[in-house]
Amino acid sequence: MVPTVPDKPKPVPNLDGGWGWVVTFSSFMLNFLVDGVCYTIGVFYPVFLTYFGGSNAKTMLLSSIINGLSFLLGPVAGASVNRYGCRRVTIVGIFIASTGLFLSTFSPNLDVMILLYGVVGGVGFGLVYTPTIVIVSFYFERRRALATGIATCGSGIGGFVFAPLSVYLQEKFGWQGAMWIITGVVLNGIVFASFYRSDYPLKVKDTAKAKSDETLTIKDKCVSFGKTFDCSMLASPSFIMYSTSCFLVSVGFFIPFNCLPALAMDLGMTAGEGALLISVIGICNTISNVLFGFIIDLPCVDNILTNNIILVLGGLATFFVPFYHLFGILVLYSVVFGTMIGAFELLNSILMVEIKGLERLSNGFGLLNMIIGIASIAGSPIAGSLADSFGNYNGAFYFAGGLITLAGIICIPLRRIITWEKQRQSKRRKLKENQTSAAQINNTTELQIPCPE
Repeated sequence: MVPTVPDKPKPVPNLDGGWGWVVTFSSFMLNFLVDGVCYTIGVFYPVFLTYFGGSNAKTMLLSSIINGLSFLLGPVAGASVNRYGCRRVTIVGIFIASTGLFLSTFSPNLDVMILLYGVVGGVGFGLVYTPTIVIVSFYFERRRALATGIATCGSGIGGFVFAPLSVYLQEKFGWQGAMWIITGVVLNGIVFASFYRSDYPLKVKDTAKAKSDETLTIKDKCVSFGKTFDCSMLASPSFIMYSTSCFLVSVGFFIPFNCLPALAMDLGMTAGEGALLISVIGICNTISNVLFGFIIDLPCVDNILTNNIILVLGGLATFFVPFYHLFGILVLYSVVFGTMIGAFELLNSILMVEIKGLERLSNGFGLLNMIIGIASIAGSPIAGSLADSFGNYNGAFYFAGGLITLAGIICIPLRRIITWEKQRQSKRRKLKENQTSAAQINNTTELQIPCPE
């Protein structure tokens, strides 16, 4: 049968409270687990570089693929949520990710490690990430930004906890033993996913009951695919502009996570100090999510302007990292960068609702995550190639900082484009209504003309 996305989601009972806070906590914990693993790959990076003997560029594929696929699967996750609900999709994702992490510890070489840890783990996390953000928006309206901020701050706390935990586990049990324990921790995500009610957000409803799967034509299947993935958004100027900005941010997003611990060691600092930098990013990410959740909910705050400012500041701070030679200065940078990424992650779903509306959030956010995923896969290997070419990590930080700054500048006219696009849609809707009314009047007039005897 041909599934279609509902035209407009029905609000859930007890908006801005009730079971919504249980869902928010569950999303918080799932973000804690997913990003706790993804953000701290940089702690394992020197170990993998030595153990497998690969180049910087190839070893960084581990980070870029697991992080990239966790976003790249966005459209698939969004369509799956519409069809099967958040709970089922999240549980399947946790199981797949845990399987990939566990099996990766038996990898005989870097290629197999990339397949199991990067690809399988990334596919699993990709099915988890989108539902954790989307479901919160369907339970909140007035407090949507705050609830989303609380849910996404699990990412920061995950980075804060998993970074020193990974160092400790490596020292006690080796990297394989550390990964086995982390796999067991990630499996607990199934418990938190079970708190997602199966009826929200809305599943895709069947509106073509007269047709069976066997009788669908190629055209029917193409229409079904287009409605499920909502590819029409690619024709929206506002969506294109914002997704381009997110693409640029995401190319450079994970470079500090991967390179900061290695840079700290090159400057004579310990592995523990390098891990502490990631922890600082994580805790500031957490504080930023909650803080900006309160700020963005204020009616006087312009979400788009806030997004632009934090990206430019974070990008400039990243660009000048090669000039930071003291541990205290690197800690200060970690504060700035962690604050930036916390606000950026929070604003993704908030701005998507503002650009395309709540009724298209699942598909729009999924499509945006796919674009972010493509960028994330490309970013770290490029940084690794720059490190191999120049013999240090300076070029990687120049590259990341420049792109993030440019991403903030690109979105300066976004507000005007959104307004123009909505006005254009309103005019088209009125024109269509007028044409329909005129056609109905003509039909009525024709029916009233008496036939000659």
